[in-house]
Amino acid sequence: MASVDVGNIRNVVLLSHSGAGKTSLSEAMIFNAKHVTRLGRIEDGNTVSDFEPEEVKRSSSVQTTLIACEADGYKVNFLDTPGYDDFQGEVTAALRVVESSMILLAAPSGVDVGTERAWNMSTDHGLPRMFLVNKMDRENADFDRCVSEIQAAFGNQCVPFQIPIGNAQDFKGVVSVIHPPADVPAEVTDQMEAARERLIEAVAETDDALADRYLEGEELTNQEVEEAVRAGILSGNLVPIVAASSTDNVGVEECMALVREFFPSPKDGVKPELATGGDGFEADPNGPLAAFVFKTT
Repeated sequence: MASVDVGNIRNVVLLSHSGAGKTSLSEAMIFNAKHVTRLGRIEDGNTVSDFEPEEVKRSSSVQTTLIACEADGYKVNFLDTPGYDDFQGEVTAALRVVESSMILLAAPSGVDVGTERAWNMSTDHGLPRMFLVNKMDRENADFDRCVSEIQAAFGNQCVPFQIPIGNAQDFKGVVSVIHPPADVPAEVTDQMEAARERLIEAVAETDDALADRYLEGEELTNQEVEEAVRAGILSGNLVPIVAASSTDNVGVEECMALVREFFPSPKDGVKPELATGGDGFEADPNGPLAAFVFKTT
């Protein structure tokens, strides 16, 4: 891809406690974008993200790695950060150069101290967020329990944008709540209807005019819902929750589609502060070159 319009660029930091699957997610993302011909696995020591000998030895990240995925006219830059506190400086630096964050948690264990830390750091930097409940294929994986824990810890603005088809060994896919398919699997029909109603309610709560119409029983159009979702995510009044198994590459492409459609671009996100003061730096591809160095090696 020769060039990408700034409006089609997404810069996303991946945050979580160690072991939630950030690197495995990165590998699935670049595999789906056809930048590699095989899906890298941590246990095989052949991932693109964790390539340093120490990372291969530890089977965990010790530095932030940039993973760029180009497809369908978009470029999504993921910053895969370390999960251990020892490498917190890597995370802090990455938070300075993104417009949004994706917070991962492991489906079997749910919300943990790393989840809370990731939320607080994202909030401190004014970043729109998304929760990804990963490892849905693992034993004791429970999406509904994770959703309840997320909402209890961070608020009811966190709502499912997908419904998983099955849990643990029965996990075989996801169904979009924001774009419901015509043929919703029978086993998740009731969940889908409830999730769709809750999503529309949450969307209406982000806009007074929409709230009035919703309370009067008026149905919102798909375009109105999508525009309100985009604005709600940008403001932090909506936080999507999605499901995936990064090692099995299930739900990953659907997650990427949400990032492309609803996460902010550099021209829409938090503006870098200027040393001289003012309203912040505008991303202008036609202006003079301006670079912010966040990491050196």
